[in-house]
Amino acid sequence: MSSSTPTLSSLGVGSGLDLESIVTALVSARKSVKRQKVDQKQALKEIEVSGLSSLKSTLSDYKDYLGKVKKGELANKRTITTDFKSDDNHAFSYETTTSVTNSYHDISVTQLASGTKMTGVASSELYFSEPDSEGGTSYRVRSGGSINFTIGSGDEEKSFTVDIADNSSIDTILKKVNSAEGNPGISLNYVVGSDNSVNFSLTSNKTGDGNELRISGDTEILGMTGDGSANIIQHAQNAKMVVDSVEISSSTNSFDNQVSGIKLTACCLSEKNDDGTWKANKLSISEDKENFKTFTNDFVTKFNDVLSKLDKLYAKNTYTDGKCNYDGGDLAGDSLCTNLKSVLKNSITTFVPSSGKLLYSYGISIDKNGQLSIDSDKLNKAADGSYDQLISVFEELSEKVDKTLETYTKSGGILSQRSDSAKSSVDDYAKRLNNIDEYLSRYESTLRKKYTKLDTMLADMSTSMSYIQSITSQWSS
Repeated sequence: MSSSTPTLSSLGVGSGLDLESIVTALVSARKSVKRQKVDQKQALKEIEVSGLSSLKSTLSDYKDYLGKVKKGELANKRTITTDFKSDDNHAFSYETTTSVTNSYHDISVTQLASGTKMTGVASSELYFSEPDSEGGTSYRVRSGGSINFTIGSGDEEKSFTVDIADNSSIDTILKKVNSAEGNPGISLNYVVGSDNSVNFSLTSNKTGDGNELRISGDTEILGMTGDGSANIIQHAQNAKMVVDSVEISSSTNSFDNQVSGIKLTACCLSEKNDDGTWKANKLSISEDKENFKTFTNDFVTKFNDVLSKLDKLYAKNTYTDGKCNYDGGDLAGDSLCTNLKSVLKNSITTFVPSSGKLLYSYGISIDKNGQLSIDSDKLNKAADGSYDQLISVFEELSEKVDKTLETYTKSGGILSQRSDSAKSSVDDYAKRLNNIDEYLSRYESTLRKKYTKLDTMLADMSTSMSYIQSITSQWSS
C-alpha cells in the first residue's frame, strides 16, 4: 500500500462524515449474506465427522471385546485347585487355555530341561601368572589357538569359532567367547583355585534332547579334551512329566499343547514316595460359575450400550417456531444409525447356535428396541445342564456379531467411506469460505477506493464553499 492511500482510520477525515462506519456496515452485510449458509453447513459437517469418529470408536471397542469372547478368553474361565500345600515347593505351575474343560489329573515332574554343562582344569603348563596394574594377579595363556563351538545338529545346528592370541588373559578369553558373533547362548566362566589352578566351565542355555554342546580345536586352552564329551557334567535333555500315567516330554520346561486345556510348566522335580516312585500332585478343573455370571451380565451390558450409543447419536433436532434448535445427536436423524441398529438386532434374533436351541431357551431375550436381557433362572439351569455348550453359544454369537460389524468398521468400509466423504465436504467448505474472504477483501478495497474519492471530493467542495463564502463576505463589506 502506497503512502497516498488512506488508512482505515483516515477515511472520512476530509469530509467529516463517518464513512468508516458506512464501509464497515456494507462489508458486514455482504459478509452475512455470503458466509452464513456456508459457515452453518461446515459446522454441521464437522459435527457429523465427530459423530462418525465416535461411532467408529464405539464399534471398534465392541469388536475388540467380541474378539476376546469368540476366542474363549472371557467366558470360558475355570476354577483350578491342587493338593499343593502352602509351604510346598510346587513341582509345576499351570494356566488354562481357551479349550479348557472340566478335568482331573495326577501330575508329577520327573526331569527338568537342561542345556549342556562342561568343566575343565587348564594345565599349569599352559598358563602363567603375573602382577597386574591393580596390585592383583593376572593369569595368561602361553600359546593361543582356535576353538570351535557347536550346538545341535542338522538344520538346527549353530556354530561359531573363537581365535585366541598368545598371552591372552583369562578375562580376554571369556570376553572373546561370550561376546562372539553367532554365539547362540554359550557362556564361559572360570574360577581360580587356591592352588592357582584355572577352572573353566561352559554352559549352554539351549535345552532339550539333541542340543548337546560340542567343541573342537585347541580345547586344551579351556582345560578340556577332544570334543569335550569327557568333560560334560550335565547333558542337554528334555523336561519330562507324567500326567495320568502317561509320560510327556518337552525341550523346555514348558508344556503348552500336550494336555488339553492346560499349559504346564515344570518348576522342580516332584518328591518321591517311600518306594522310590514319583509322587503325583492332583489338579482339578471345574466351572467358574461366579465368573460366568459376571461375564453374561457384562455381555448384555456391552451390547445394550452400543444400541444406546446409536440412539444418542441418532436423536433428532427439535424445532421452535420453525427454527432448528440443533439439540440432537451428532448424527441427528442419520439413517446410518437406524440401519446399524437394525443389523445388530437381526444378528441376535436370527441367530441359531450349533446346539439348535434358540437363545430364549438359554434365558437370553431381546425386546422390540433391541435391548438384551437375561432370565437368570433359565441361564443358571442351562449352565448346570451343559456348561460347555452354553460357552459355545456365546462364542458363536460373538463371532456372528463381529462379522456383521466388519462391513462397517473395516478399512474402506461404510464408516470409513462416510467419514472420508464428510471430511472432504469440510475441506470444500473451508475453501469456499476462503474464497468468500478473498472476495470480501476485494469488495472492501473497492468500497474504500470509492469512498476515498467521495471523501476527497466532499473535502474539495467544502474548501471551495469556504473560499466562496470568504469572497462574498468581502464584497458585502
